[in-house]
Amino acid sequence: MPILTAKENLRNHLLLEAIDLETGPLLERLSLSGADVEWKLLEGEADIALASPLVFAKREGDLVILAGACVAATGATGDILLQFNTGLRRIQTVGFYGEPGLETMLTEIILKEKYGMHPRFFPMQRAPREALAAVDAVLFTPDAAQEPSAGAAVIDIIDEWFDMTQLPFVREILIAWEARMDAAMDDALHRAGDAVDTHALEVVDEQMRGRGTEFGTESLPAHYRYRFTPDALEGLQSFFQMAFFHGLHRDIPNITFWTRETDGE
Repeated sequence: MPILTAKENLRNHLLLEAIDLETGPLLERLSLSGADVEWKLLEGEADIALASPLVFAKREGDLVILAGACVAATGATGDILLQFNTGLRRIQTVGFYGEPGLETMLTEIILKEKYGMHPRFFPMQRAPREALAAVDAVLFTPDAAQEPSAGAAVIDIIDEWFDMTQLPFVREILIAWEARMDAAMDDALHRAGDAVDTHALEVVDEQMRGRGTEFGTESLPAHYRYRFTPDALEGLQSFFQMAFFHGLHRDIPNITFWTRETDGE
């Protein structure tokens, strides 16, 4: 039985539930830490993973992206927050919790591309309240088990990305070993992505009509999409291009999708 591995979180749990429903006994799902999800896939102990695009880039020659679904963020989702002292004009040092990865890379891209800043990044151990005494800004992500402290300015990095590019930011993609995929699994994953994305668009539509927000004034509410749309693909490609340009990634990976012609049928 094929194995799908993922780290379940607030942004992807509806997609994972839909995948469970659509695949039924065809697929076993393992819920692991982010590091274990990557290890399990790259070591060949899992067939499919819902994971960071950076995982695909490590073995792009052997892995494929599944076009049936992804997790793409638009607007001020609160996923990646940068806090700094009010009135600060230039950020030269950024502290972060946890491991460097997609979030630190995106933050560095935003600060360089949009604000002309070239900060250094440092792993932090001290509490957020004390961190701003040591660095100019502190980066907070969902996996860091830390939250911004009160009394300082905060910007939403994904909202900054959308403001700069008018594109969603792809947080997670479905990645698979090319030789282990088949049409039945691909169809099931497409159905899961379509179902969750349809619901997400209904929620956005309700919010934009003022029924799902407190004041009904938002022009484009923060939201996630779950179809791998052309905009999501362009957003992913733009991220890798900027990451390469700024020396944050070794190359620009070739985005390769699984197609039915590759399964030998």
